[in-house]
Amino acid sequence: MTRNRSRYRRSAWLAALLSALALCTACTVQLAPPYDASLVNGIRGVSNDIMQLYASAGMGVSKTTFVERAGQYNAIIGRADALALQSQSRPVADSALRDKADQAIKQRLAISPLPKTVSDDALALAAGECADARHVPRTPALPSFGPPPANTQPQLPASALALAQVSRAIALLRDTDCAHGLNGAQVAANKGYVTHFMSEALVYETFLQQ
Repeated sequence: MTRNRSRYRRSAWLAALLSALALCTACTVQLAPPYDASLVNGIRGVSNDIMQLYASAGMGVSKTTFVERAGQYNAIIGRADALALQSQSRPVADSALRDKADQAIKQRLAISPLPKTVSDDALALAAGECADARHVPRTPALPSFGPPPANTQPQLPASALALAQVSRAIALLRDTDCAHGLNGAQVAANKGYVTHFMSEALVYETFLQQ
C-alpha cells in the first residue's frame, strides 16, 4: 500500500512538473521580434510607390503641378509611418539577435555607406516655404520626431528607425516640390537617400526570417 502511494506521488509530481514546463514554454516572453510577412510586403509595396514617384519627377517638375503629386507624397508618408509603428510594436530583440542583425546591416553599409541624416532645420525650412507658397500659416516649431539618441537606438528595431528616415526624406521632397518644384539632381539625391534606408529596413526584416 505504501509502495503504491509512493509511486502515485512520484507520478503526480512528474505530471505536475511536465505541466509546469509546458506552461512555462507557452508563456515564455519572446525576446526576438517575430518575422512579419505583412510588414515585409508593406515595405516592398511602399518602395514600389516611392520609385513610381521618382520616375514621374525624375526629369524635373514645376511647383505649378505639385497638386498632381501631393496625394502620392501624403500616401507614401502615411504608409511609411504606419509601417514604422508596426515594426516597433513587436517585442524588443535580445542582445544576441541585435548583434547578428547589426552585423548584417554593417555588411550592407559596407556596400552603401550611411548617408547624412535629414536635419530638423531642413525639414522646418522646407515646410515653412511650402506653407508660404500655399498661403497658409506656418506650423509652429514642434519637438523633433527624428531618430532617438544613439544610446537608445538598440531598443528600437532597425527597420523602424530606417522607415522613420524614409518618411522624413519624402516629407522634405514634398515640401521642396511644393515651394519650388524639383530638378533632376534633387530627385536623384533624395532617391539615393531613401533607397539606402528602404534597403536597410528590408535587410533587417528579412534577417528575422532566418
